[in-house]
Amino acid sequence: MFNRWQALDSWLSEHAAFWQPVPFYTPQPDWAVQYPELYRALQGLSAEDYAELQRDEAAITDWLIDWLPALSQRASLLEGFSTDESAAQTSAWVLTEAQAPHMPERKRIQAGVLTGCLQPLSQPITDWCSGMGHLARTLAAASGQPVTGLEWNPELVDRGEQLIQASHCPHQTKVTLQQQDVLQLQAKTTHWPDTPHLVALHACGDLHRHLLYQAAMARQTRISLVPCCYHLTADTHWQPLAKVTRQSALHGLTQAQMRLAVQETVTAPARVTEQREQLNVWRLGYEALRQSLAQDDTYRPLPSSSVKQLQHGFPAFCHWAASQHAGTLPSQVDWPAWLHQGEQRYAQVLRDELLRHQFRRPLELWLVLDYVLFLQEAGYQVKLQTFCARELSPRNLLIEARYQH
Repeated sequence: MFNRWQALDSWLSEHAAFWQPVPFYTPQPDWAVQYPELYRALQGLSAEDYAELQRDEAAITDWLIDWLPALSQRASLLEGFSTDESAAQTSAWVLTEAQAPHMPERKRIQAGVLTGCLQPLSQPITDWCSGMGHLARTLAAASGQPVTGLEWNPELVDRGEQLIQASHCPHQTKVTLQQQDVLQLQAKTTHWPDTPHLVALHACGDLHRHLLYQAAMARQTRISLVPCCYHLTADTHWQPLAKVTRQSALHGLTQAQMRLAVQETVTAPARVTEQREQLNVWRLGYEALRQSLAQDDTYRPLPSSSVKQLQHGFPAFCHWAASQHAGTLPSQVDWPAWLHQGEQRYAQVLRDELLRHQFRRPLELWLVLDYVLFLQEAGYQVKLQTFCARELSPRNLLIEARYQH
């Protein structure tokens, strides 16, 4: 595993100029000057050509290799972590709609497929960050084992308990949901889960990092983790867990740069995607206006904005954005012109992202291998694989770790 991480580390470090600048904040990255033909080719893509490439990652790679031959190494860096479908028999563990009332279909399938990959399940289980207990209910039905779900939000706990009561699935009485901030749990204390097996599906950032560190301290018998949102951490820069990864040249990686690893979205409804894109256009249009007024070309970030703001139009959004920067806008503004600038900048961002996204999965694998190496250093036998197809969830890397007594 270390050799694989090292190869990724070298490749990502060597080509950092192509993926570390965030196109949303950086209209003219340095690589555009060094590779002008590549930049012109990307920006010259028609809307139709862009849409066709964007649907097929392999086609993007093939198209880009003409300008950046190093991308030919990408496939070999990513191979070797696919699911053994014959061993997993994953679909057999997906609950039916009758067994899992009010469980969204995609969640139901994800939970069932993951449960299949975890077979055999022969020990009591704790579901880390359980939400309404969708995974916990699936694990209990498949194993017959007691399953404890830990969730900090009391409303989700209450709702999950109602779903357990409404379920017609065997073994649901074995599921217990508890309100618990998992970040407060410490290894080798009375509050640490006494179940041998910890499972976490799409636990984000510090939630899964805390699980890894504390579970290793507790010498947990088995850890099954599908991590997500690596950038959601209190640390401003990447902090390696493993000792052997501290040599990385990428130790200064920021949260914004780590976010690249989870920028692939294949599950969002079309309307949600359209709304998010519209807000991005507005943000860039406002930023162009702000920079023009302030004579300042440094990007200034904004807080998260709600899709409800789309109801009030672009001018209202810009006034809100200016207020977040403790500023005001002139009474007379050519709103269509600045909106057009936002549309042009967003088209540029999307085309720059075609190149940047080539490093998305390698970066995620590099981050996850740090976790794998940490667990190996702590005495675990570790297997890394994908638990489902990308179309079901692009966050599909499963870490399976068993402590070697």
